[in-house]
Amino acid sequence: MNTEDKDWLMRQVRAFAMGLGALLSKDSLRDFLEYKHYDSAIITDDDLDALIVYAQFQRLAEARQLSAADLAAASGIAADRLAAFTKGTALPTTAEQRQMQEFLDHAAE
Repeated sequence: MNTEDKDWLMRQVRAFAMGLGALLSKDSLRDFLEYKHYDSAIITDDDLDALIVYAQFQRLAEARQLSAADLAAASGIAADRLAAFTKGTALPTTAEQRQMQEFLDHAAE
């Protein structure tokens, strides 16, 4: 699969994750990919982990109506990186996923 196809597929999975994916497990997302007849090996478990944590992070940010600047300050993630996640042009790194999870955990307290 070429890069354009993978990018398109990642956008589709991201859209799904932003909808129901924040409530579903990685296995459920993998089942969705297989149901849609995509080669599920194209998207790694790390990609799915990143999409899931970002979906949860984004939902909390929207629920709290945080501006991009406030979200960047509260999470410690650069505003340009947050914009790239929103546009779907980048996935969070492992360190950024950790920061997002800390933000989520702190919000739950």
